[in-house]
Amino acid sequence: MARPTRLLIVDDDPSLADLMASQLGDLREEFSIRVETDPNDALDAIDEEDIDCVLSDYHMPQMNGLELLRYVRQMNPSIPFILFTARGSEEIASDAVSEGVTDYFRKRRGEEQWRVLANRIENAAARYRAEQAVHRREDALRELTRTVIDSVSTPVDELLELGRETLGLEYAAFLQVDDESELLVESVAEGTDFATGNPIPLSGALAEVAFDDGSVTAVTADEAEDSAGDLTDTDGFRTYVGAPVYVGDRRYGTICFCDRDSPIEFTAWERAFVELLANLLGHELTDEWARDQSESVRSAKSRLDRAREALDEGDEATARAALDAIEELLERDPPASVPVSVELS
Repeated sequence: MARPTRLLIVDDDPSLADLMASQLGDLREEFSIRVETDPNDALDAIDEEDIDCVLSDYHMPQMNGLELLRYVRQMNPSIPFILFTARGSEEIASDAVSEGVTDYFRKRRGEEQWRVLANRIENAAARYRAEQAVHRREDALRELTRTVIDSVSTPVDELLELGRETLGLEYAAFLQVDDESELLVESVAEGTDFATGNPIPLSGALAEVAFDDGSVTAVTADEAEDSAGDLTDTDGFRTYVGAPVYVGDRRYGTICFCDRDSPIEFTAWERAFVELLANLLGHELTDEWARDQSESVRSAKSRLDRAREALDEGDEATARAALDAIEELLERDPPASVPVSVELS
């Protein structure tokens, strides 16, 4: 299910504001509508929430629609702003265009005006969200490049935070997959008061999902499938996307991102970005393992010299102990969970 279109309606007349909200909500189920009768409260809403479009009346006593538009453009130059007025004029329209209005709509009689307005809101919000998505992708790739270039080793917590913020989700984790999954590192959005840990709490509707198929897994719990009824903080994460992390050819762990909010559909780019983070982390861990293996080989060579000396001296017990130590060094598995979490986070 796609994220709803968040529409902010601003009108000092509560009855008219509610009428607009009712008419537009009936035409578009995907509209999530917030109504404000005080323009200052509307500015607070834009500052606090991810609003996709503002629909404002022009004639308001405290602050008219053009004045509100000026403040909105200072806060966000690109958010769609539609000026909706009954008594418009060419002067108002010209001033609105100069101030950067997205659309200017004269109130009309009849039901057709609501359909036209709903279409304009939908199209403006879609363009805005597409532009924002491009900006987020560019910012994410720039930040990922900076993180990789500026760090001697890639910090897991920074990768998790970058992925969580790019996807707009509230939780991220890196888990080691063994007989039992172990949580190594996690990243939680500020203000999230939700208990996590081992295992990561998932909604009951996700309990039967197979998360270990070797590729990116993106699943959401449909509200109809959630038997818990009204959602509470204890219902668990209802949105999950994750990818396996390999060290060499061995499945080492999983990097995943979760949220309790309404289910969303992940784009192909978002799935690819999660896979990129997992591959980058796997590459870093593989390099760490390779460094450890190089140390092991150097240690093994030193012990081999000791074994030869022991054999020359007829000390078979010392020679066997040295050979056993060499075998253990050369067969060492990829890095264990504790040094990985300490070294990279």
